Formats: sequence, C-alpha cells, structure tokens
Amino acid sequence: MDFEGIEEVVARLMETEDRKDVEFRHIIAVTEVGDVGKYITHDPNLNPNARPHGTQEDEVLAYGQAFVQLAALAHLRGISLREAFEKGMQNWLDADWRKKEKQKAAKELKGLPASPGYFSGIAEVVTSTSQVRYTGTILVVNYARPEYAEFLGKYSACVSDHGGLTCHLANIAREMNMPCVVGTGNATELIKTGMALLVDGSEGKVILE
Repeated sequence: MDFEGIEEVVARLMETEDRKDVEFRHIIAVTEVGDVGKYITHDPNLNPNARPHGTQEDEVLAYGQAFVQLAALAHLRGISLREAFEKGMQNWLDADWRKKEKQKAAKELKGLPASPGYFSGIAEVVTSTSQVRYTGTILVVNYARPEYAEFLGKYSACVSDHGGLTCHLANIAREMNMPCVVGTGNATELIKTGMALLVDGSEGKVILE
C-alpha cells in the first residue's frame, strides 16, 4: 500500500471515530510512542533485571499503533504523509545536526541553497540575541534558534554556519521569501559586521564584496 492508499484508509476510519479532535488524537499518538519505549527498557539484553514487557509480536504491534496514530494525527492536521516522510528523510540526509566543515578565508563561501533569491547588503554577525543591533541588512548566525524568529523579519537575507535545508532558519526564511544560505561551516568567523555581501540563496553562495 502506498502513501495515498494509507491516507484513504485513515480518512475512512476517522469518519467512524468517536473522538475526532486533534488534542485527543495527539494524546493517543504520544501514548503509543511511549509504549514502544517499554519494550526497549524491558529488553533482557539491555536491562537484565527488568521483567518482560511482551512478545516480539506485541512490540511489532506497538510500532504499528504508533505509526497509524501519527498518520491519523497528520490527517486531522491536513498533512500529507508522503510529504512529511520525504521531508523527514531529507532532513536526515542533510544531517543538519552535525557541524559543517570550516572553509578557508575566501571571496566566496559555499553552503546549501535554503531559500532562493539574491540580495546585496551589509552583514550583521549575531551569536546571541543580546548582540542584535539592526546595523546590517543580512543576518549572519552560527545556527538557528527559535527566538531569532522574532527579529528575523527586520533583515532581508540570512546566512548560517550550520543547518540543513529543513532547519529552523531555512523554514522561516522560505516563509518570508528571504534569500538564505545555510551550512557554510564558519561564516560567522570569516564575515565581520559591516562587511558588504551578496547572498545567493538560489545557488547556496555568499560572496564577500
């Protein structure tokens, strides 16, 4: 069965459910995922002193229950299973949680094209929210932090040392139609506040002008 087939079955089953609200379905999904953990903590090889929690068939069912309840939650939220899976796999392939290799000083830094577009402006290097001064039009950060979303709209482009195509900074930049290059490795070290830059979010390049 493909993703479309799964979504059709989930939609049909949800029609007969007594509770169709997102909050309740979220609780069920989290509970099922938590049950999977019991098979791990009660694994005789990992924890010899723990009592058995169930059979291998029971564990397979636990994973299945977790999957289908997440699918039901996605259905209620209007999320495509195929798109969610593909984005999740891409994030894994990007390995945006890993540090990127540093680049040598150069006129051009290479990264990942996180949000298309071009913008020339002045850089402002920020490694903490206390450093924000709005003295430049291009935000240069080490990595994305949730609190950066509050002031990112004050800039016209952004660059980061780390992160992948699905990192927080990339997602916010795309929503704002802002050119963005992530995963440069060490842009915050090679770029200084006040420097003129060209951010090429389509090709994943930052040119030091």
